[in-house]
Amino acid sequence: MKKTGFVLGTLALLMVGCSTTPTPTPTVSMPTVSTPVSHSSEDSAAETTATPEQVSAASNTLEALALSPASSATSTTNVRADGTLLANNQAMFPMGFYHVSWAGNETRRMRDMNAIADMGFNTMNATMFDPEVDLEGYRKLLDAAQKRGMKLMVEDFNATSIQALKSHPAVLGWMIADDCHNLITPDELHRRHLATKALDSQHITYTSLALNIFDRRNEYFGYADAVGDQAYPVDGGDSVNFVHGVMKILVAQSAAKKTMPIANLQAFRWENGRYPTPSELNSMTNQALAAGVKGILYYTYLDPTNDLAKYTGLNTELKSLAREVKLLAPVLTNGQRSVLKTNRTDDQAIAHLWTYQNRRYLQVINMNETKGQTVKVQLPSSATKLLPLFAGRPSGLKVSGSTVTGSMTTLAVHWYEVQ
Repeated sequence: MKKTGFVLGTLALLMVGCSTTPTPTPTVSMPTVSTPVSHSSEDSAAETTATPEQVSAASNTLEALALSPASSATSTTNVRADGTLLANNQAMFPMGFYHVSWAGNETRRMRDMNAIADMGFNTMNATMFDPEVDLEGYRKLLDAAQKRGMKLMVEDFNATSIQALKSHPAVLGWMIADDCHNLITPDELHRRHLATKALDSQHITYTSLALNIFDRRNEYFGYADAVGDQAYPVDGGDSVNFVHGVMKILVAQSAAKKTMPIANLQAFRWENGRYPTPSELNSMTNQALAAGVKGILYYTYLDPTNDLAKYTGLNTELKSLAREVKLLAPVLTNGQRSVLKTNRTDDQAIAHLWTYQNRRYLQVINMNETKGQTVKVQLPSSATKLLPLFAGRPSGLKVSGSTVTGSMTTLAVHWYEVQ
């Protein structure tokens, strides 16, 4: 996939595609990033880390809620009225990577699909080299993906490809345009959507764009079943904490046209830049979840200047995020999300509550990139305790009545079951 775009100003909040040529780091360790240290009294209380024993009860409940995908010799995908993806009529939260496959070859594409599956992801947006000569190779990729429990978004909308591959159970859908805000008109996007649906009415169409708070590009919504929003702030001209704002726009505009909102999040380095740190990646991912997205595709596992097979500095964090979102998937797809009031009117702390099958799940994010802070969150009703969801993640917030309080370190994300 060829990304095109430009670096935006901080006030513009305009997310762009990766057209610049980011240069991959030759090492496999995380770049050294200095994190400003806060001397504010707000973060004087130490934040704890959840232990496996602390999370066992809540995580076991989540695992019991999860549904195993039904195996099928065929596949259908469509978008529910609330923007949720249905695969064979079962809610699915696609979580995975773009793969600019022409930057490698058929062997590399297969190897990377397995590497993405090994990390725990369920989706790959993979390029088709040529609608004629690549049919056999792509069918082999689909066969292997099916065995790994993976779905592929086929980055091609040629009639030959669609007719040949549409019956394969590993097909998630068809990517009919990338950077559509720069490369094609809304009318052309609609034409591609209609032509693709005429050939395959059983799978979704997908496009990706960059949202701007001043020009929200709403004319592109409703002309594909799913719309991705590109958020690449690290060394791209914006702060990490603006991801939530643009994803809120994506979710709102998708809801108005009953399309599926997919976050395209940064897992690469711009030219002369650096990769996101694990905490930045975690924050961006959770900001997107907080906004209500129904899927996440990171850009990118491979493109001409980035290669996560060589750069392993994010692997541990990516595996954790894949595992956590898999556990949360029933709540994210079928639960009811509500925004909670915090003590920070400047949006430096945000909190959301999901209700699912008479259980409540609380997410709190410190959006401040330079210091910790004390947060106060108002629940809609009283609670007696907070059970941390994920071992190794920040914890320590306390509840008294309907008020949750505590300190959070820089960019910390907390998840709890509320009882």
